[in-house]
Amino acid sequence: MGSSSPGPPPYHSRSSEADPLIGPRKPYRRYQSFCVYVAIALFFITFTIVNSPIIFHKDPLDPDVRDRIRKDWDIELRQHQKEVLEHNYTKTRWLLEDDNRILEEHERKVEERRKHEEEERLRLNMFWTDLASQTCTSYATREYTARLVNVPSYYDRRVEACMATPVKIHGVEYMPKWCEDYGPNDVIGHWEVDQHEPDCASYWLWYKDIGCISPGSGQRRIEHYLENLPSGADWKEFCATTPASFLGMHFMGAEICFQKDYGTYGHWVFDDENC
Repeated sequence: MGSSSPGPPPYHSRSSEADPLIGPRKPYRRYQSFCVYVAIALFFITFTIVNSPIIFHKDPLDPDVRDRIRKDWDIELRQHQKEVLEHNYTKTRWLLEDDNRILEEHERKVEERRKHEEEERLRLNMFWTDLASQTCTSYATREYTARLVNVPSYYDRRVEACMATPVKIHGVEYMPKWCEDYGPNDVIGHWEVDQHEPDCASYWLWYKDIGCISPGSGQRRIEHYLENLPSGADWKEFCATTPASFLGMHFMGAEICFQKDYGTYGHWVFDDENC
């Protein structure tokens, strides 16, 4: 036979379809690593460029930096002031609540003691005797006195019992104005009654216009004579507490009081455009 063409390469059991692909992978991996390095470098360059204003503008002498620092300080200062105010408010509220609790506790104890003393006083059946009218003390007001009896010798709150025991005068119950303790069964109560006391009601008479205090003063003076002054009464007290009405004005008493020719007079000074 003539020369024959070469046949196919011999088959090796160790070869596979993937063998031709293994070789080219090395250059690709080197390219991939190069791209990673470039990306990292670009990232750092970009980060540096973006943050360069911050990095290069931290100089405390730079006006912008100083303004930014001042603004930060202002924000911190306002926050601190707010916290201080909130702290002070909370502290004040707590102190107020403590004071209220103390006051409520004190009032509760006082009320409990008052009720206890009232029950004890009623149990002992203390009462008033020898009620007597005294002198007039001020306009339409008279003093009364009485003695509290049936007070045990061991009872050590006689003044409190006196102040808590009413007496009936002119059909009306009054509490004592003040009390005097001279010992058991000798506690004296004092009252000032300003109702149904006509003998103590003084009044003004003899209205007299004294005229202007002085030319151009703009003030006028009025004089009154005090009538029905009780015997032995304090004329100054009655002059100052006896009400007066004139020229459309009302006064609870005289502004100036004096005595002349055994009489008591009151003066008033008021504005008058005619003076």
